Amino acid sequence: MADDDKVDDADAASIEAGSEGTRRVHVVTEDMNRRISRAFDYRTLPIICCLYVLSYLDRGNIGNAKTAGAQEDLGLSSSQWAWVLNAFYISYISFEWSTTLWRIFPARIYVSTLCVLWGTAAMCSGVARNMAELVVCRCFLGVFEATFGAGAPYFLSMMYKRRELGFRMSFMLGMSPLANTFASSLAYGITHIKGSLAPWRLLLLIEGAPTVLFAPVVFFFMIDSPQTARFLTEEERTFAVDRLQLRDRTSRRGVQWRQVLAGVADYKNYTHGAIHFCNNFSFAALSNFLPTIVQSMGYSSVDAQGLTAPVYFAAFLCCLLTAYVSDRYGHRGFIVAGFAALGAIGYGLLAGVRDTEKTGLRYLGVWLAACGVFPALSINITWLLNNQGGDSKKGAGLGIVLIIGQCSSLISSTVFPKEDGSVSHIPDIRGLAWPGSMADLPDRPFYTKGCAIGCAFTGMTVFLSLTMRFLLERENKRRDELYGTVDADVEVDVTDEGDNHRNFRYLT
Repeated sequence: MADDDKVDDADAASIEAGSEGTRRVHVVTEDMNRRISRAFDYRTLPIICCLYVLSYLDRGNIGNAKTAGAQEDLGLSSSQWAWVLNAFYISYISFEWSTTLWRIFPARIYVSTLCVLWGTAAMCSGVARNMAELVVCRCFLGVFEATFGAGAPYFLSMMYKRRELGFRMSFMLGMSPLANTFASSLAYGITHIKGSLAPWRLLLLIEGAPTVLFAPVVFFFMIDSPQTARFLTEEERTFAVDRLQLRDRTSRRGVQWRQVLAGVADYKNYTHGAIHFCNNFSFAALSNFLPTIVQSMGYSSVDAQGLTAPVYFAAFLCCLLTAYVSDRYGHRGFIVAGFAALGAIGYGLLAGVRDTEKTGLRYLGVWLAACGVFPALSINITWLLNNQGGDSKKGAGLGIVLIIGQCSSLISSTVFPKEDGSVSHIPDIRGLAWPGSMADLPDRPFYTKGCAIGCAFTGMTVFLSLTMRFLLERENKRRDELYGTVDADVEVDVTDEGDNHRNFRYLT
């Protein structure tokens, strides 16, 4: 505590008094900014990104396990398999509020403990003998992953400036498609292993173990906050907080309930939540069912695992590209809308093309859906964090968005049943395009219902994000007319008024 007090005193000493709760930042030079951000890039961001890869490996490998035979081996129907998926999402949603715990517990102890717990839960899934045991394992996995996943974006927002956050956030959230790239490649290799264990059991055991092994790395090398980063000098630790431009003087180990209530009452959080709801449906559908969708195009389960890997890697690259452009030029709303439109086209192809001879066009739809949905989701989260006034409001807003957004995962897990949309269930309007009778058609599901819903939701994202941009731009113009324009290097004290402060301007 003594060291923390010294850091806080140093922060206070560096503040130049200003009017209206603002100040102009002269003390943090561009060279100092660069040194601090690079220090976080090299020493903290890689740990968070590795954790994200591990978390998505452990949650997303259920789709690969299904393709490798888990559903058949356990004798589960499509509705029972949907409950296996829902078990994770229900427990995950129930613990999205845990964002605030990152302000209470030391991050390195908190997160390293979570690593051991969720890695163990993931490995236990590989030894489940029936539906009940698998559901229990998925429930515990959801609880422990939620407590990490909900707070990691908030943790990064405490280290980077608003114009720096987009690239880092997208790099972190882009670990999801990158993790799926690894998962598909690993699954392709693991399913070739011949042994006494079923391939899907071996898959879950092998992919869960690295999470437990990574816990010591987190404990010894992760920081608790910028103020306590041991790889920074005392001066750099002071400026690491001073440079953020939004100053919150509340205790970093406590929660300011007035800010939390402001977050609950802010319509913008619910609009971002609606955008996340739409994006997350498509995101969860890809994570859980993409190997199955590709397999339905006529490929073997092993080949389907391999064909999804390049799709996910392309989505990761798109996340980085959109983050760079949005940090450099702004316009987060336009970027979310543009890539959501791309995702809608992809899902539209998957829903509309129901011809077994047009596999290439359907596979193109897979690429467009993934490369559109993942960037739109990551930039929306960054956009939310950019426009929150106060650390506690930021945590509350993120919790609201994630709770609303994850609810769509419950829908996505039920609208891709194996029995849905098989060719043999399609009316005989395609008979002219297929030699023989409808009875001769292969029984390949097209998952038309799920893909059509994905198309509708990603299309709704376009409308919502453009509406949000319009409202924020209008509010910025209103404040400019009332109070005058604000320079980019002016710091705003958001402790009391939050983003309602007269000199706060939203990123659009």
